[in-house]
Amino acid sequence: MAERLYRPTPLPDADQRLAALRSRAREDIHILEFPKRQFPFKRRADVLEVAIVGGGQTGLGTSFGLLRQGIKNTMIFDQNPPGRQGPWRTYARNHLLRTKKDSTGGLEWGIPSLHFIRWCESCYGADYFENIQKIPRALWADYLEWFAETVDLPTRYQTAVRDIIWNPADRVFELHTSNGLFRAEFVVLCTGIESAGKHRFPRVVEDALPKRVYAHTMTEPDISHLVGKDVVVIGGGASAFDWGNAAMAVGAKSVDLLIRRPNLPQAHRVCWGSRWVGYHRHYIDLPDDMKWSYSLADLDLGVPPPRDTYYEAIRDPRFRLFGAAGIDSVRYEGGKIVGNYGGTELKHDFMICGTGSNNSIFGQTELQSILPRIRIWKDVYAPKDGRTHPELELSPYLGKALQFTPKDPEDSFVGRIYYLCSGVAHLSGFRCNLSAIQFVAKRVCDDISRQIFLDHRDEVKAAFDAFDLWEE
Repeated sequence: MAERLYRPTPLPDADQRLAALRSRAREDIHILEFPKRQFPFKRRADVLEVAIVGGGQTGLGTSFGLLRQGIKNTMIFDQNPPGRQGPWRTYARNHLLRTKKDSTGGLEWGIPSLHFIRWCESCYGADYFENIQKIPRALWADYLEWFAETVDLPTRYQTAVRDIIWNPADRVFELHTSNGLFRAEFVVLCTGIESAGKHRFPRVVEDALPKRVYAHTMTEPDISHLVGKDVVVIGGGASAFDWGNAAMAVGAKSVDLLIRRPNLPQAHRVCWGSRWVGYHRHYIDLPDDMKWSYSLADLDLGVPPPRDTYYEAIRDPRFRLFGAAGIDSVRYEGGKIVGNYGGTELKHDFMICGTGSNNSIFGQTELQSILPRIRIWKDVYAPKDGRTHPELELSPYLGKALQFTPKDPEDSFVGRIYYLCSGVAHLSGFRCNLSAIQFVAKRVCDDISRQIFLDHRDEVKAAFDAFDLWEE
């Protein structure tokens, strides 16, 4: 508990140390930039080679990876202002990241001076990193901001991508955004766990309760009004426990957390498996039936909250956990939420729904013109034993580089869109988490580089044949 709430104090000369680290990192990037020349073909002035949608940790890692491959004509689009990409300074309430401290996403692409460890040592001293098991969320947000400023990736903030349309005549994607039209040859979607843009509420809650008395864990409401209130939390995942703890921290009178299962899941097998060397690197190469089996088991098992989050909650006498407590009915009466949960009637002032987000790509408005042309798992695979799940059936059937695959070979252009979002969580083995970013980002960057080379092979060969100098 003490570690989880501990906020380290920066070293007295942290600013100078971080400035020196930034200079060293930029020098290292320059030293390791080889070859320095891009492919010899004429680029279109009004067309990006790659548009990255989403500037959180996955978008940053992918964008920097493309730069390391010599692909510089790129742009990150993020709908948030600088510093507020991803969940870390918005709706996240966890004190610590879920992964161990050695899972940092490979954002540095082999450059130690860009690594979180070097940043942490510069800011807080070498002993601090050695004495923690997980990275505090606030520190991770600060590091990502420092990383983005250091590598200086081209980014358009406060720019929402609303539609992505393929222009077959010019062979480019047209991105219709809140700040105008942009064109790109490739698109990488890195919009995280909110990809579909719709928070999942129990239908009975939406139908029966006024909106002012409930909220979702993936929103950013002020919860100061919960002082002295009785709060009910629906769901038993990490964010549900985080928000229960946050409610108690601001002074809630009580917090009841309700789960449909009789008990919380006992193990997080995906997290355990992700610590094997090669698991994330090679998962995408598994046969379809094994991917399906892994994913179905994962859905059946569920995911427990982190140990530190769980113990913070149960140690507080204001907290109660109810199993086998699905919502039978709920109503708003006499200024109270009156609910029947698994046969038990309880009254509360406010409800927090930790019920996840819509993981279906069919809810992503920016993909509506593309969706009819891509394959989903239902198009390709039917389990022999008949055991299925709608979330799996409707997941995109991705290629080895996590690119869309076409229903019709004539629509091969969809293979130029790479999907690094929550919608691929189960069947691709990627959950937008730090333990996997470095492996999927490399596949994406390698594939884009390969396709650019092949697209312009005639121009590259012509330049090769025309070269006639002794040295250059």
